[in-house]
Amino acid sequence: MKKWWWIAGLAVILSLAAWFWLNRSDPLVMGTHAHFPPFELIEPGARGDVIVGFDVDLARAIADKAGRPLRIVDMPFDELIPALEAGTVDLVLVAMTITADRAERVDFSRPYYKATQVVLIREGEEPPATLDELNSRQIAAQAGTTSEAIAQEWAGLGNVRSTTSAKAAIVDLLNSQADAVLMDEQPATAFRKIFPEAQIVRLPFPDEFYGVAVRKGNARLLNLVNATLEEVRADGRYDWFIDRWLLQAD
Repeated sequence: MKKWWWIAGLAVILSLAAWFWLNRSDPLVMGTHAHFPPFELIEPGARGDVIVGFDVDLARAIADKAGRPLRIVDMPFDELIPALEAGTVDLVLVAMTITADRAERVDFSRPYYKATQVVLIREGEEPPATLDELNSRQIAAQAGTTSEAIAQEWAGLGNVRSTTSAKAAIVDLLNSQADAVLMDEQPATAFRKIFPEAQIVRLPFPDEFYGVAVRKGNARLLNLVNATLEEVRADGRYDWFIDRWLLQAD
């Protein structure tokens, strides 16, 4: 009996020590733009608004593996990579597409999600049948995103209305300040619950892949992120994230 109490007491001490060490550790700082549901969004809570979403759950898994508390910093999308380069944040998780241009400034993890672009137009209007039909349209897209870059490619620089957020792009569409909006499919699906008067049009855009961005040369954190991605896929947490944020969101 004494031995059992000794083991139980040691377990309590170790647990308290682990809790104390975790709360003394420097936080892992996640930079995001919390206006891209279901990957990151602001949700009202009893103690105030909180940032939640698929990417937040993934970031918590990374922080847990690092043995550090997670701190989330919300900022405009086009400020995230500069903040990462300046050391203001440790990693960027924001449904960010891996591109060659971005990879010159940051190191990306292995892809963690495959996405595609869609077009949003006003309900009842004639949808474009081909990508070429976007040439004559005024397209709204969030500044700094691949949606903006693709819109510039198909519609031309003069026909692209850059906005501060994906939501603002839809508002411009519904206010007739744009003919169409370009954004990723999952956020478009989520925003349609708020703006049912916008309809989704699917065209043959190429697939894109999201990655976690870390500072250039931070191999230790990059390896930890990649190891976490492998673990959450293997133990079922990734499927739970998908079910919670993407499947149930539909």
